[in-house]
Amino acid sequence: MQVTAHVHCVPVTTPTLFPATTTNVFFVTDGMTAVLIDAGYEHEQVHQDVVTYWKQIGSPRVEAILLTHFHRDHTPGAKYFAKFFDCPIVAHPVEVPYVEEEISPARVTQTLVEGDVWKIGEVELQVLHAPGHTHGCLNFWLPEDGVLFTADNVVGLGTTWIGPPEGDLTAYLATLRRLKTFGAAWIAPGHGEMISDVEEKIDFFIGRRLEREEQVVRLLDEQARTVDELVEAVYGDTVHPSVMWVAVRTIQGHVLKLAGDGRVKEVDGVYSLIG
Repeated sequence: MQVTAHVHCVPVTTPTLFPATTTNVFFVTDGMTAVLIDAGYEHEQVHQDVVTYWKQIGSPRVEAILLTHFHRDHTPGAKYFAKFFDCPIVAHPVEVPYVEEEISPARVTQTLVEGDVWKIGEVELQVLHAPGHTHGCLNFWLPEDGVLFTADNVVGLGTTWIGPPEGDLTAYLATLRRLKTFGAAWIAPGHGEMISDVEEKIDFFIGRRLEREEQVVRLLDEQARTVDELVEAVYGDTVHPSVMWVAVRTIQGHVLKLAGDGRVKEVDGVYSLIG
């Protein structure tokens, strides 16, 4: 559906994490030309949904597929769309080898970095390097419509997980604080509906991370613990076994940040507070 003057959102079914069941594919267009932001999963229904919508908006010439990050609920569909639209696949240089694992034998033929601008006719899409969820995550700022494309840094359903090896909690919090400075009217998230309460939503995401961090600190103040012991203390039996890896990597992300901040130390896999 059309969500602003130049932005259209096509939610497509993907194997993503609950509570989300779809991933957003965005068209940014001036009516004549367009780019895709993200491409969803490699599935015939995804292809049909995006192409059908493209025809409904007048079949603008798609100049590129801009991938925010390599995760397979956002990226593999680019293999089909690059061929269908006869356009390049574009990603941050750090993401290229991981993206190409998902889209093989297609290749990334162009990269974007912080400060680049992609023009769709007279409409300018500003490129933001927004690490945190992944090291080479791209977000985009469309000042003409006041829209921030935040990928999984800010989502419309639930929260997002941040953990090693691709995630970095310190970088993530810095990215969230930076996203607040744009004064956006809208967030176009990787999952869920468009977000209008921009500052409140970003503050919520920051607050959730800091609350979890302090929970970890309190647990380590009681006694030194391993990551597995922290996971059990934080999540107990509230996490389904199929996504337990998310809980583990989330806690790993927190203790790594706390170690980097000089608040905890690790000896033989056991973490304890410093001082």
